[in-house]
Amino acid sequence: MASEYTDEERNALAGMFSMFDPEGTGFVEANELGSILQRIGRDPEQAAQIADSVDEVTQGRGDGKVSFEEFLELLARGSAGLDVGDEAADPKVLEFLNILDEYRLKCEDEGNYLEAGRANAQLELLRKQEERRQQKSLKARQVSERQDVQIAHNMQYADFNAAWDKYMDEYDQMAQMYIQQMTEKHAVNLLEFQERLHKEVLDKPPKFSKELLEWRRRQHMLARQKNYAEAQKIKRIADVMEERERQSLDETNRQHFARRETKFRAQQQAELQALLKRIDARRKEHIKQRNLDSKRLLQRNRNVQAVLESKQSVEAVKVLAQIKTNLAPKLQPREAASRLDTGLEEARALTKSKKSRKKKAGGASTLGSADMDGSTFLTQEAN
Repeated sequence: MASEYTDEERNALAGMFSMFDPEGTGFVEANELGSILQRIGRDPEQAAQIADSVDEVTQGRGDGKVSFEEFLELLARGSAGLDVGDEAADPKVLEFLNILDEYRLKCEDEGNYLEAGRANAQLELLRKQEERRQQKSLKARQVSERQDVQIAHNMQYADFNAAWDKYMDEYDQMAQMYIQQMTEKHAVNLLEFQERLHKEVLDKPPKFSKELLEWRRRQHMLARQKNYAEAQKIKRIADVMEERERQSLDETNRQHFARRETKFRAQQQAELQALLKRIDARRKEHIKQRNLDSKRLLQRNRNVQAVLESKQSVEAVKVLAQIKTNLAPKLQPREAASRLDTGLEEARALTKSKKSRKKKAGGASTLGSADMDGSTFLTQEAN
């Protein structure tokens, strides 16, 4: 498990290890493991858990000491449960940053400034790489979230269109059913009308001319007078005239029949056209409502997308600031004390400068006031 570490990591860890092995024996006391682990960023609970597994790694040697290779194996075991998501800071990277920082400080203390500079350069490089990795992971997650929302919107829009398509198909089927029902009804009504009209024509007695009626009257009168020969002649004349008049009446009846049938058909056609007009108007209303609902749905989806992007923008600002904070170099106690000493020295120098100016201006009271101001300033700077 110690082979998990690169040569550079091993060198940094060796520098940390040697801080607790000043005599160079290659071993550190087992009871110092907690301090070492806490210095590289492990919390006390993790450090205690790792320290508890010393006997397993040392194979029950029982001398209370841990070699460097055993230390590496303990460290690798403790790192096994630190894997987190891509977006969060990698605990292993943070741990190695702490190790490198401790190594840099050790090199500074030993006067090995070239090695300290190399460690510092490696620190900056690792921080930038980890920052880019987390930024890239954040961006990828946010892009994935937007894509998921867009996919959900596309599915919702597809369902919307499918529901409307189904509704319009059902409407068209219903409209065709109404048209078919009316067409069948018209056919039945037309047949009944034709039969009724034929019956009306057949039942109606023919209306002959007065001339024909007069010829028939003379025919019957001659027949009653037993003048059969003359009656026969009149009958032939009357039959020809009746045939001609019947043909004329049939033609008139046919024309009358045709006009009434045409009028009846026109009424049926007007009724059918009214139905088609109502169907078409209703269909246009449905299409208009569909377009309106579609625009509302698309606008609502755009609003959701805009809100998500706004939230992600705010989140990105916060997360990126947190990333920089997490990866920023932690101020070591020695560096903090050094900065405090520098601040105190600057405060003292400034105080002396003020006293000097006050003396030149003259007046013991002024000088005393300057001492008080300088002491106050020194106290504030020290705090």
